[in-house]
Amino acid sequence: MPLVRVERLSLMYGADLVLRELTFQLEPRQRLGIVGANGSGKTSLLKALSGEVPPAGGSVALAARSRLAYLPQELEAGPHESVYADALHSRSDIMELRQRLEGLEDAMARTGGEALPGLVDEYGDVQHEYERLDGYAYDSRVAEVLHGVGLSEADQALAPSALSGGQRRRLALARLLLQEADLLLLDEPTNHLDLEAIEWLEDFLRVSHAGMLIVSHDRRFLERVADDILELQAGVGEWYPGNYRQYVRLRQERRSVRQKEYEAQQEYIARTEEFIRRYKAGQRAREARGRQTKLDRLERVVPPAEDQQIRIRLRASATSELIYQSDGLTLAYKSPSPSGGGQGWGLNVPAFTVSAGERIAIVGPNGSGKTSLLKALLGELRPLKGRVKTGPRVTMRYYDQHLADLDPNKTVLTELQDVFGLPEETLRTFLGRLLFSGDDAFKMIRSLSGGEKSRVALAKLMLDDAGLLMLDEPTNHLDIPAQEMLEDALNDYQGTILFVSHDRYFIDDVSTHLWVVEDGSVSMHLGNYSDWERRRQRIARPAAANEGRSRSPRPASPLRVATPAGASVEDQIQDVEAEIHRIEERLADHQTYDDPAQVAELSRAHEEASLRLRSLYQEWEQAAGL
Repeated sequence: MPLVRVERLSLMYGADLVLRELTFQLEPRQRLGIVGANGSGKTSLLKALSGEVPPAGGSVALAARSRLAYLPQELEAGPHESVYADALHSRSDIMELRQRLEGLEDAMARTGGEALPGLVDEYGDVQHEYERLDGYAYDSRVAEVLHGVGLSEADQALAPSALSGGQRRRLALARLLLQEADLLLLDEPTNHLDLEAIEWLEDFLRVSHAGMLIVSHDRRFLERVADDILELQAGVGEWYPGNYRQYVRLRQERRSVRQKEYEAQQEYIARTEEFIRRYKAGQRAREARGRQTKLDRLERVVPPAEDQQIRIRLRASATSELIYQSDGLTLAYKSPSPSGGGQGWGLNVPAFTVSAGERIAIVGPNGSGKTSLLKALLGELRPLKGRVKTGPRVTMRYYDQHLADLDPNKTVLTELQDVFGLPEETLRTFLGRLLFSGDDAFKMIRSLSGGEKSRVALAKLMLDDAGLLMLDEPTNHLDIPAQEMLEDALNDYQGTILFVSHDRYFIDDVSTHLWVVEDGSVSMHLGNYSDWERRRQRIARPAAANEGRSRSPRPASPLRVATPAGASVEDQIQDVEAEIHRIEERLADHQTYDDPAQVAELSRAHEEASLRLRSLYQEWEQAAGL
């Protein structure tokens, strides 16, 4: 039976019909990627499936007793005292059973005589349900998921209200993944995640048993996670089997076939109309009327909907052959914290040169210093040590991921006029290339969506002729068609590009060099992200094989594991995880509950081991410099 059945669904956004008579169904464990330009109805579809938006027509039906979890784009802070507690309460059923078990343990410790067997029986029943829900492994799973989405031990101790927008989204994603729902509705799940967290999420979702509808502009993510693709365009939906790469190929084939069918039919219609016009009053009038009847009944082929795409062209002024030269840099930064102390970091950059025409992608974890490195090259951040020499005749333009250089109190038109001084008519024609038509030019910047603001920032790049572009997350807020147009424009651009991005598709298409920021230093590589990934895998395979050969099998351990002195943190984590697993196996054995004292001891041991595991995760993070 389908997990979700959508029948002739129509949806309104304000006064506009964004989807009409959409029909599809999703099977259990099926992962459906949803693509389309901004405004095509992707988020509205997820809201309709979650029950947040009522249909204008048609129906949505979920399988009986199926559990649904929804990750929206707009988020609110959780009510609990810490990020960890907020994540822990993702499963209210497990937490309620945990409280009952604790209450029964206290009651059994205080009670004797005839009442004790009844308490033991009740404890066994509650314990059986708790074990069925995998409650004893839940703390470990919470820690795993929080670390997976990139929330450190320090982050987990904060109140949810103290989190940044990106951290809050990571927490919301963790809460959703912990619910173990049958159906996940994910609206831009990779927003604010760095590459490591995105790749962890891909692995997590690929082994999940949940069905999924995934709205995403991350093409590599869709390529690795989605089983099928639903494209929304011009109010209608079309289903494509396979992942994103297969969708791109099949979409082109279908559009080509439909265009040929449309052109062939138009040619037939033109010939038929010419015959009717020529013979409608002559000896062949009866034949002409017959052809007119057939023509009136002919089901017309609709041509492929025209893609609404921005048009980008970037000009580059001439520069020297040498763009940057440095004997090495040391950057230092102290980030603010809610407690006022702040957390500092340093970044060491080896000697480097940047030559004209190079396209350098800067990648690394969030907070590792990528944007600060760009700012140092721009001259806006003074290095602690070293200096950067900029070549003569180098003009540059910076694209800020936060779009902070846009004045919210100006209109789109005046934002450009005040910088470039061009006539209104010229600018309005130019803005039409970026899908700002008619009165859109007079919208206030503060009223624009993220995608619209990004297009204004791109307009400023297009009107300039800088020979060096410094781009910080340029694909944020852009839909897939706009990303593709930007890639084409950057590949045609004759200047030099340094950019920060977590978009692997974009990095692969644009970059010729990769600067990897990790563990407080920068390493520099020739090629794009996929080239670097392949090199990493080649190095990792023999290292893993050697490690496996050198390790002897671990002996069976008693309930409490004593980790040997000098053992690596990774080894200790493995030992404690194994200990927790053994405790859970004993707690899953109903014969254990013949001895209430043993149950209480195992429960305490499980709690202590879980706390030690969290401590080891923290130690591992500190050792890794995370």
